[in-house]
Amino acid sequence: MKKNENVPLNFREKSISRISFYVSIGVLAVLFLIFNQIDYNMIRKPAQQAQKEAQAKKEQEQKEAETAPDVTTASVIAVGDNLVQPSLLNSGKYESGAWNYDHVYTNFTTMLQNADIAMVNQETPFTDSHDAVSGTAPYATPTEIGDALVKAGFNVITSATQLIDDNGSTMLTQTLDYWKNQHPDTMVSGIHDTTDNGGANILEINGIKIAFLDYTFPSSAVSEESGDTGMVNTFDSQSVADAIKKAKSSADCVIFSANWGKTEEPMPTEYEKEWANFLMKQGVDVVIGTHPNVLQPYGYLTDDEGHNMLIYYSLGNFVSGQETLKQLLGGMAGFTIEKTVTGDQTSVKIRDGALTPLVMHYSYEDGEYQPYLLSDYTDELASRHSVRDIIGDEFTLENLQTKYDEIMSMNVTPSTKTTLLDVTFDSDGNMLDESGNMVTDTDSITSSQYYQNLSSAENNEGNNDGDSDSDSGDSEQQ
Repeated sequence: MKKNENVPLNFREKSISRISFYVSIGVLAVLFLIFNQIDYNMIRKPAQQAQKEAQAKKEQEQKEAETAPDVTTASVIAVGDNLVQPSLLNSGKYESGAWNYDHVYTNFTTMLQNADIAMVNQETPFTDSHDAVSGTAPYATPTEIGDALVKAGFNVITSATQLIDDNGSTMLTQTLDYWKNQHPDTMVSGIHDTTDNGGANILEINGIKIAFLDYTFPSSAVSEESGDTGMVNTFDSQSVADAIKKAKSSADCVIFSANWGKTEEPMPTEYEKEWANFLMKQGVDVVIGTHPNVLQPYGYLTDDEGHNMLIYYSLGNFVSGQETLKQLLGGMAGFTIEKTVTGDQTSVKIRDGALTPLVMHYSYEDGEYQPYLLSDYTDELASRHSVRDIIGDEFTLENLQTKYDEIMSMNVTPSTKTTLLDVTFDSDGNMLDESGNMVTDTDSITSSQYYQNLSSAENNEGNNDGDSDSDSGDSEQQ
């Protein structure tokens, strides 16, 4: 009989089998836990941490982007008087009958076109009638000069001057029509139609709104020639304050062109200094002065609240046919307007204020009529300047540089007075009060007086130093 091979396990064998099973399950569970922990520590946890860090970094970048300052800038250059006189007028007349003055401004084309804003003071009115053109008073400048200015790169033309209405309101209207019809994209300030309020002109450059105001001093010449129509902006403390306030409400920065001062005088007058202080207190950012036909110093004025105003008291002549060394020495202002926006906060500052000396060159023999940077001017060019027929060897490159350094070295003492703000001027340059009585200017000094005072002070200081040394010696002996 065959034996049954399926013999049941005894109790001990069953127990061992169960234990082995449970041990296997336990080992598998432990291994699962171990591998799960390894997976978490080495794979999932780093991945989660990396994801958290990436999210945090993204949120930080977004936060920084929201709070990072947005900085924009606008570059500005400005030159002084564009005064076209007879010899220069003739240089643009051609046998063909054409009139063209592009050659006058070629040395500055690249600089002007690279600037965001390029300003020039157009001293005289324009006429489209060649028969009416005049290079002496009463002035009438051909519109071809305006064409050349725009072609060179000027985009802001200041026009509130003592000569702009030499031919009355009719030619002023012709001038306005010329700019409006021929160069509508060029900003013209300081003159306006009788129906215009004469407020600020505003340009937006790189997100910066810049207001331009332009005024000349009130005189019998301006009011008589213009028929007192108000087509030329003239200084008046209340109207100027109102115009600045309105400009500041619409713009980030205010540039004020001031036609003021005494002709051929490098030292700013008390009238200039009182108005400069007034403009600073109204919140003007930059003042660009013209009219004296010579350079005057530049610098910064600061009020009690920390507001800085960059001021160029006079840039002198840019283009002219004048006949003294200091009248042929001009300046080109340069500065940068910087606007910073951080969240809902906006600030504007004027930085890198500078002045570059220029010289107006003309040679009748060579047919040359154009300004140069003084740094580009040469002894050879100076030797051919036609002004040497009048002032001789005084006109040299060295003397031009010396005169520039001399003018820039003058210390202009600010004024806090307001007594001259609303005076008017007669045809002889005398100041008049509201009743027409002459006002005596006891505060202005000339550049000659400045240097005399400076020399006296230095001599006194030297004498005091000598006395001090002697006293010191006596003291030591005691």
